[in-house]
Amino acid sequence: MELGELGLDQWFKDKASNLSVPGESIARVTAVDRDRYVVRNEYGEVSAELTGKFLYEVGSPVDMPCVGDWVCVQYHDSGGRASIRHLLLRKSFLRRKSAGRNIEYQMIAANIDVAFIVQSCHFDFNVRRLERYLVMVREGHIEPLLLLTKTDLISPDELEQLVEKIRRAGIGTKIVPLSNVTGEGVDQIRDLMVPQKPIACSVRLESARQHSSTI
Repeated sequence: MELGELGLDQWFKDKASNLSVPGESIARVTAVDRDRYVVRNEYGEVSAELTGKFLYEVGSPVDMPCVGDWVCVQYHDSGGRASIRHLLLRKSFLRRKSAGRNIEYQMIAANIDVAFIVQSCHFDFNVRRLERYLVMVREGHIEPLLLLTKTDLISPDELEQLVEKIRRAGIGTKIVPLSNVTGEGVDQIRDLMVPQKPIACSVRLESARQHSSTI
């Protein structure tokens, strides 16, 4: 797989050229588990860790690498592991406020092109909560797309009423009705998931829970 298929474009290459030194390569963060990372280049994924210099210079938690970030790395053990030396500037981001009195943020993902906001038609439909998630997505300079799922469990009239309810709230975001039973909307989603487009991230709205994942 070429790095271009993972979303690397000339903008990121230019940023990397100003940071990297001989012996360093560009890779994309694909997983984060506390202080452990997985990065991917054109040859595959390897485990990675932050250098001491990186940790010393980091200003806040939002400056730590997250899924979707592009980083400059140095490979060791014949490419079996890597050290993350620099974090490239982000084009977009998805973050949420951390619990507590102080206003701090937790990074969810970066360099996202489209955010799929998933709302069930049949369970706990909530326009107010949808508005909050749209604000979060747009603050990160990401294009939102609303997926109304489980359309096979309601009638066409009920679906139309839900869409009207969203529009009356002043939400003009594109809406895709979706059902994995009837196949409605599946082709539209597949058309968005093509190589050379940045990661798409889904935010699932069900009760007070949030779920996000990269695609």
